[in-house]
Amino acid sequence: MSDAPAMPLGADFKRHYEGEVILVEGYIKDTEGNVIPGATVDIWQTAPNGLYSSQDDEQDINSFHGVFTADENGYYCFTTVRPVSYTVPSDGPVGKILDATGRHPWRPSHLHYIVSAEGYRALVTEVFPDDDPYLDQDTVFGVREDLVISYQPQAAGTFPKEGFELSGKVNDAYSKIDFDAILIKK
Repeated sequence: MSDAPAMPLGADFKRHYEGEVILVEGYIKDTEGNVIPGATVDIWQTAPNGLYSSQDDEQDINSFHGVFTADENGYYCFTTVRPVSYTVPSDGPVGKILDATGRHPWRPSHLHYIVSAEGYRALVTEVFPDDDPYLDQDTVFGVREDLVISYQPQAAGTFPKEGFELSGKVNDAYSKIDFDAILIKK
């Protein structure tokens, strides 16, 4: 993924898509726990149909993809729709390999991150929800214990009143994810 649009903190990826609202927030820190102001947080995911924008002519090319800049406290935040499990393409050589090894083509749902800051090594990672049925069967073996997160259910009427594009527009229950990224100095 490249050329994603810069988005303000609190921006919304969900837009007109159906599905549970997910509020994502966290901090970018160094290995000593110090926040990293101005870190770049590049996020992308599939749409609720399990396709990335590059695979789906119905989506805008930047659908569910954006770049955020952490604030002076290293904080980033946005809203989205809950990602879904999906299959990798299995109609070509990959399908033959999966068939030969007796594996299925499913990936657990996840959010992709590329986090970077000057003077630090970039972090390229994914985070996976602890309740996904394919968590221990990821066809590309991408899941590690430290990348598993919990969606925290939030009661209706508790969505933040400011700071998000959806503030004042979410009246139903939603879920929240907290994910702090740790960068290593070069």
